[in-house]
Amino acid sequence: MLRGEPGQFTGRVLNDRYRLTFLHGADEGSTEYLTNDLETGAKVSVRILNASISEDIEFSRRLAADTAVAALVSHPFVEQVLDWGRFEDRVYVVTEYFPGIALASFLDNGYRLTASQVIKLGFELASGLSAIHDQGLSHGDVSPANVILGYNGYPKLSAIYLTNALIAAEKGRLDMVGTGFSGRSSEFLAPETASGLNSPKSDVYSLAATLKASIGNSSGRRLTAKRAHREHGIERTTEISEAMGAAQPILEAALNADPAERSSASVLAEGLTAVARHFVKPAPVELPENFSETEVLGVPTTDSMTSPAIATDEIYWRPVWKLGGLVVAILMILSVSAAWAVSSVRPQGVSTHLVERYEGRTIGEVRAVADSFLWVLDEDQVRTDELPSGIIVAQWPSPGHRLAEGEMLIVEVASGPRLRMTPLVLGLSTEVASARLEAKGFEVDLVQPVYDENVAAGQVLKLLIDSEPAIGGRLREPGTRVVLVVSGGPVPRTVPQLVGLTREKAQEAIDAIQLSIAKPVNRENSEVVDDGVVIRQDLAPGLLVDRGSSISITISAGPDRREVPDMRGLSVVEAERRLAELGLVTGEIEGSGQEVQGSEPPPGSMLQPGSSVSLWVPSQE
Repeated sequence: MLRGEPGQFTGRVLNDRYRLTFLHGADEGSTEYLTNDLETGAKVSVRILNASISEDIEFSRRLAADTAVAALVSHPFVEQVLDWGRFEDRVYVVTEYFPGIALASFLDNGYRLTASQVIKLGFELASGLSAIHDQGLSHGDVSPANVILGYNGYPKLSAIYLTNALIAAEKGRLDMVGTGFSGRSSEFLAPETASGLNSPKSDVYSLAATLKASIGNSSGRRLTAKRAHREHGIERTTEISEAMGAAQPILEAALNADPAERSSASVLAEGLTAVARHFVKPAPVELPENFSETEVLGVPTTDSMTSPAIATDEIYWRPVWKLGGLVVAILMILSVSAAWAVSSVRPQGVSTHLVERYEGRTIGEVRAVADSFLWVLDEDQVRTDELPSGIIVAQWPSPGHRLAEGEMLIVEVASGPRLRMTPLVLGLSTEVASARLEAKGFEVDLVQPVYDENVAAGQVLKLLIDSEPAIGGRLREPGTRVVLVVSGGPVPRTVPQLVGLTREKAQEAIDAIQLSIAKPVNRENSEVVDDGVVIRQDLAPGLLVDRGSSISITISAGPDRREVPDMRGLSVVEAERRLAELGLVTGEIEGSGQEVQGSEPPPGSMLQPGSSVSLWVPSQE
């Protein structure tokens, strides 16, 4: 997908703050968008990583740690990391917006730098690399792909938060699955990285290798395709072109194969500063205008063309021929004088009028002033919470200037309060969703419960505005009234009639409506209900209960019967006690003996409780 083509996330708003407006580029591992920061109004860049790498535990853990550290690095030649977060199933990182061209694209198209341009670039990147190392962070992938040549004439080192997290993910995946990103170019890696070692000294080697690949002929102009291809090979050498002169040993020391003998980033920067006096101050790097959209990282704007406040231009360079400088100075003075003379001439007879302070006055008053002075009034409508509608917020030119008749006075007019971003509330509890809406200036008009079998009671199902479903991320008028549709939980269940059903049938009826039978199940004898049939239930049929509620039931154990025991050989007293324990009654006692010889009914007979049993106690004589 080319930069500038619509991306799948274009127009979306991340974290109620970052609106993705323009696709910069996409690869297998991520997509990058030009973004509006709705909180500050600034342009920023957002890189959204693909879902598979975002879900990797080792990657997320290292990315969070490195992003937090990278955000502390504030240096004019290092890409500023601003924020990070999660979006759906993806991780995103927010950085400053810096329009320019990747050094890799610059070199791949056959362009090279002069020796003095390489020294200047080396000093700038080395000082930025030193700031990164001061925070205890290693870049891990310093290469032309991560050096941006800015349209403002200065470079930036990018992606300082990413490489170490990718390496951690690869190790966690045993180097087999991959991360979706292309690997680091071996041409720019320090020798020790092959053994899994990576340190700030490794970054210094990679920077020196990057500078080496950028060195061209004395003019720095585009090389032939054949030569460019040969110089862009992967031959491992520490030899530096003799064109670098006094800088040659400085760069070769940075390319030392032994990390212990290799210079640090700060030493490299100091060394390049010291040898700069042997070179003429370099001309700005001319970025070609015929690059395709896939090679350009942004379109230069006024806001992004400022130069960094650092002593790059204070490096002492070898002076140029004085006469040439004098000629240039004279020409510049003449051109400025001519421009002033031309600009100071006004058509005869055109009146000018003093521009007063119109901020805080009504647009009606300013229209009258513009009409009286024959000015062209350009009104820009802006929203603000500080001033009522129709009041002037800002003006150009500022008070004290003079405008001729027919010239333009530009004013910004308050057109109403600032629009509010509709927050994401789906899945939140009613209380949290209401608080978030009210904090954004919305009014919760009604909370409407709706039964839902899958969403817990109290969670928001929908947000309605003007009876239409609304999603987060859209700007709306403050005070907009909303309706929250929340889950009322599962539909209540109607208690079924269980009395008269067998235990098995009762269980089937309960399971069908997602209720349950309370444990333990009671059993009770019944003269009229068969064994295993439900006699009673504690919840009345037709009653509405919550899903999962329990119902207590009582099941018939059949009629209550007592078995006549075998009492032969027992005394009359012992036999009477045995019958009483079983709930039976002693009947007639036949005979005058001492031991029971039989009973009526006989042993084993089943009798109702309270039935009488006669004993036969014959005499032993």
